[in-house]
Amino acid sequence: MDAKLSSADDSLISQLKQLVGNDHVLTEEKDRDFYSTDLSFRDREIAAVVVQPGDTEQLSGCVQAAVKSGMSVVARGGGMSYTSGYTPEKPDTMLLDMRRMNRVLEVNTEDMYVTVECGCTWEALFEALKDKKVRTPYWGPLSGKYATVGGALSQNSLFHGSGVHGTVADSVIGLRVVLPSGDVLQTGSGAHKESNAFWRHFGPDLSGIFTADTGAFGVKAVATLRLIPTPPSTAYMAFKFDTLKDVLEAQVKISRLAIASECYMFDPYYNAGFEKQGITFTEGISIVGKVVRKGGLKGLASAAKMAVKGQKILKNVPYSLHMTFDALTDVVANEHQEIAADICLEHNGTEMDNSIPTVFRAQPFAGVRTVLLGSEGEIWLPVHGFFPLSRAVDAGAATEKWLEEKRPILDKYNIKTSYLTCNAGPEFVIEPSFYWHDKLGDFRLSLIEEEFAEKWKDIPEDVEKRKVVLQLREELRDLFDSLGACHLQLGKYYKYSELMNNDTLWSVINGVKDVLDPERKVNPGSLGLR
Repeated sequence: MDAKLSSADDSLISQLKQLVGNDHVLTEEKDRDFYSTDLSFRDREIAAVVVQPGDTEQLSGCVQAAVKSGMSVVARGGGMSYTSGYTPEKPDTMLLDMRRMNRVLEVNTEDMYVTVECGCTWEALFEALKDKKVRTPYWGPLSGKYATVGGALSQNSLFHGSGVHGTVADSVIGLRVVLPSGDVLQTGSGAHKESNAFWRHFGPDLSGIFTADTGAFGVKAVATLRLIPTPPSTAYMAFKFDTLKDVLEAQVKISRLAIASECYMFDPYYNAGFEKQGITFTEGISIVGKVVRKGGLKGLASAAKMAVKGQKILKNVPYSLHMTFDALTDVVANEHQEIAADICLEHNGTEMDNSIPTVFRAQPFAGVRTVLLGSEGEIWLPVHGFFPLSRAVDAGAATEKWLEEKRPILDKYNIKTSYLTCNAGPEFVIEPSFYWHDKLGDFRLSLIEEEFAEKWKDIPEDVEKRKVVLQLREELRDLFDSLGACHLQLGKYYKYSELMNNDTLWSVINGVKDVLDPERKVNPGSLGLR
């Protein structure tokens, strides 16, 4: 549905233009529709106006003006949400495109923190820190070319660095948040009159309220994140497994040791896709990367010789486990690699070349086409469960059983599925995805290379097939919930209050909302709060 501004709103538009400039207040329907769209295919409204603030002062003024006029306010980062994280629930909504707020404000390598505006992308932050030989512990999702710091904090994303350092919320020291009143709240020791932003726990941990909230409590303007030295030594390793049970048991053991910065598994569909792209899996010892494996497949007299020859090409790899090991020295990186190799071998793994983790690290923020679409331009739509490590094997088995039960309807509609697993410290994530041909739409087309956009822009809409996928996705979400799953990027899709085991927590969440946003104007519907 569309929302048209009435003549009574002319004064608000004029005020917004005075705050941010005429070029940064978008009222054309095409623009409003574009920015109101995410990747979920779920029902939503179209924002009445899109505003692009350039700093915290402008942001504060825009939020205050909109709320005073009776409008809702929703903040959007890079647009990578697939859970209605920023899509408007009400037509009278001002949508904030945060990407102009992209400056790195302070890099403090003595106290080891960085302060950055929340519209900055993870790629830009990584590049700004690279020459100083520091980075944040968690340093971005695969979509970091577009995904912003603020969006990741709202969604609580994971990937680069998560195996050791957890999700992005674990890297936060403090936040500067614009509340619906226009007031700016500083959390952490940055709120100390005589100190700086070095510490998260300046009294109660208020920063935690605004992480993983999908923007429900305020608009994140500035974030302070911990810094660590960029590890000078990195090792890469990959193993093939024939059964899901073996690979997950190995992954769980490695995850508990907190030795792999990234540790992720691909299923047969993913592996077949890599082979289609020309990536050949060969049996042998990992030799690509700075640190070379000292050991090798047990029982081989000359591991290095075997590695160079790459004697056996592995076709139709069932399950593959990929690992990256960061350390301050080659010795430590190699020792961690050897520990993980022993675990994989104990669980019937076969070592193979490590091209996948090497490529992911060489281009950590490559284009998102291969993430957002299938190899033939199919829509990609995931769902996930976040589990304790003790439930990883059962969650994997339940996923495969469910997919097999749904095989008739998947085949009938030519819907493909895949899944991957990953860990964030001592937690386990499984993320199945659905693929089907459907109209890509302007937003998806804007994120991929021009040649592919031109090739796939005329794929026709398939409402019937999409409806089937959305229903299956909900069923799988509910299955994960029945197994005890939590979720990242809760948005307006994953259940929250329904899964609480008492009413007290929901009362507290609502109480926080009442204090910070008494008129319920900030991202209505997020977390189920209205």
